[in-house]
Amino acid sequence: MDPQVIQRTRYVLRARFRRAQTCPPALFPSACNQLLVWLENHPVLFSLVTRLQMLPIESQVQIEKIVAEASAAQGCLQPGFYSAASVEEHAALCLHITRAAAKTITMEQHTRDYVLCNLAEYLTGQTPENPDEALKPLRDVAVDGIYEYMDEQIDTRNVIYSILLKYKQRSEWFRRARLRVIADEGQEGGKGERGLARDLQEYVFGQHIEFIVEPTSSSGEAHLILREPGGRYLVIDAKYVPVDATRSVIRDQIGAGFHQVARYCEDFREPEGFLVSFIRAPKRISLELEESDGLNFLKIGGKTIYYLAVQISDEPSASKSGKADEVVIAKEELASPVPE
Repeated sequence: MDPQVIQRTRYVLRARFRRAQTCPPALFPSACNQLLVWLENHPVLFSLVTRLQMLPIESQVQIEKIVAEASAAQGCLQPGFYSAASVEEHAALCLHITRAAAKTITMEQHTRDYVLCNLAEYLTGQTPENPDEALKPLRDVAVDGIYEYMDEQIDTRNVIYSILLKYKQRSEWFRRARLRVIADEGQEGGKGERGLARDLQEYVFGQHIEFIVEPTSSSGEAHLILREPGGRYLVIDAKYVPVDATRSVIRDQIGAGFHQVARYCEDFREPEGFLVSFIRAPKRISLELEESDGLNFLKIGGKTIYYLAVQISDEPSASKSGKADEVVIAKEELASPVPE
């Protein structure tokens, strides 16, 4: 993956958060609202927001209670002090706090100040002396907490995609014949899709990444599950398109792959996964996918599935191959459920 693309992604992310972190106090609720709207409509980051939003944490109930009671001005509140057992729970809390601050945009000034002061006290355990002082923890803890989580997740995604891209290049440049043998004849007990998936596992293992292969999930067995020290899973699955595949077979195979990865992500409660397809068919396959930050992906059921094709067909040189047989598959065909 182009380092300049990664740098651009992080620059835009930083710029979007900077306004909420530095704007004048009167504009803070509006800036929070604009930030959340951007995140929820971003083609890639929306899945991370959805994951945090759906994470069951007790703090969400307390935050909603603080906003409701402070808005009604029901005397002196005791908002308490939050707790989070993991980095992800902390990020989810920060998202709920920022969303609560955004909701104050329609409130009267004195009510807004009272709500923000109680939210700040919930974050720090200390009562702020004035509304302006309350904004400091809301910016430094809540808004910055979302940014740090998003930045870290982008970095993880880019690292995994870069490793898969290196695998694609190595396979297409140096290992095509070997992978065809694995697909046709098998190696170490596996051939076809399973044998090719083992080759992918071997390569990832050689990159000094710890991974596990889960025995089963409720949707079956994914080919590769990476687990980070923090407990998060990364789902990678493989599909094989054989040499004699027709357009309908290609569509069904790859479409089924996208849906399988989406189901695995649901099982492991992850917002995104990766699909690697090994193309043996001597066709130029063009998928009408979305693209962001140099990554191709398809959104299914709130999950983002990144796609990478590894071409292992026995193709003649460009001067002898003639016009390529092109297969174009629309995004709607891939996103539609595949018939059983």
